[in-house]
Amino acid sequence: MSDRLSGTTAVVTGGGSGIGAATCLRLATHGASVAVVDCDREAADTTVAEIRSQTDRRALAVKTDVGDEAAVRRLSETVADEFGSVDVLVNNAAVRVDPRPVTEADEESWDRILAVNLKGVAFCCKYLVPLMDDGGAIVNVASNGATVARPNWSQYDATKGAVVSMTQDMACDYAADGIRVNAVSPGWVITEYHLPDDEAAARRFFEERTTPHADGPGVLKRAAAPKEVADAICFLASEEASFVTAANIPVDGGVAAVGKGLSWESFGGSDSDEVN
Repeated sequence: MSDRLSGTTAVVTGGGSGIGAATCLRLATHGASVAVVDCDREAADTTVAEIRSQTDRRALAVKTDVGDEAAVRRLSETVADEFGSVDVLVNNAAVRVDPRPVTEADEESWDRILAVNLKGVAFCCKYLVPLMDDGGAIVNVASNGATVARPNWSQYDATKGAVVSMTQDMACDYAADGIRVNAVSPGWVITEYHLPDDEAAARRFFEERTTPHADGPGVLKRAAAPKEVADAICFLASEEASFVTAANIPVDGGVAAVGKGLSWESFGGSDSDEVN
């Protein structure tokens, strides 16, 4: 077990599943105490149980809708009461709406995706940055969709593009306080969302999609496991990245470098399979 984050406290939103859950576990493995934040309390509890079973680190589940400013304020109060201060904030929580062109998007879907994916990042920073009383690191989870075009994803990708821009500006705002702010932009990541209900089928699906295939996406010709994104987040959260700020690191197997492509049917997936 590494101690690169020993003695630190981390807050991870969307920590109940996928990239968020993997990040919580990896941060704890590296020595951090973790507040697991999710709108699904049961999912957050599951992550906490996994942390406690695999590490000796402290973990706390907090049910929060990050798109609700009052709820995020309460989250900050809970974190302050339980941990005192924050060293690492990972803004991972996000929602998707049905992919469609802007001419077919309704106001309700815009309101929800902006509330969680964009305002949620802002609210968490607004209320948790003041708890970073000895500097710290913020990692925002964006998407390679922020920089690579694809049809019908204007709503989601617009929010992620804004997250990248916000990351750069916040890095300027808080550098004097010793706070580094970076983003990661994942590509296709295989999470619980994609897996069949049958355990054996789910295991096969995961192995197939995360193994290089001639028709796979990007340079590495495969999708990612959540822990591969989590490792990049842990790097940015640690002092090993002490001179890295205002960066957006693609963690997408080279998809952004060679183009997303409009169809991955031959790989057994589709554009709608993407998570980040």
